[in-house]
Formats: sequence, structure tokens, C-alpha cells
Amino acid sequence: MIAALTSLRVFAFENTVVNWKNSISFIMKASDRAPHLEYLAKTGGQDTHWKRVGGEWVICDEEEFPSFE
Repeated sequence: MIAALTSLRVFAFENTVVNWKNSISFIMKASDRAPHLEYLAKTGGQDTHWKRVGGEWVICDEEEFPSFE
């Protein structure tokens, strides 16, 4: 699904999965096919935000993450 949205810049998802580390790993790998994707966020519970820097995903704080609400 992410690869089909090639112009997507920000992607946020709610943590409803028990093993979210496997899910985020899949999303980050699939995002290689979405060249415009710059930001990811996991919401619900403890929120986590990532920013793509030089092709790698790094954790960023909420203040530098674009508003998606």
C-alpha cells in the first residue's frame, strides 16, 4: 500500500498490533519504494516519530514532525 502512494510525504499509524516492531520494520523497508515519504509516526500509547535522513530512518521529536491532525 505504501509503495502505491508514491507522493505520500507523511504516514502515521496507530499501534494496534501486538508486535509493532515487526510492523514498523516492514513499513520502513516498504517505504524504500515511496521516494517522497519523509516522516513516519506510531501513535497510541507511547508515540514515536521518525524522519528519513540520507535514506535512513532516525527517531525525531514531535516538534519537528509535521502536524497530521
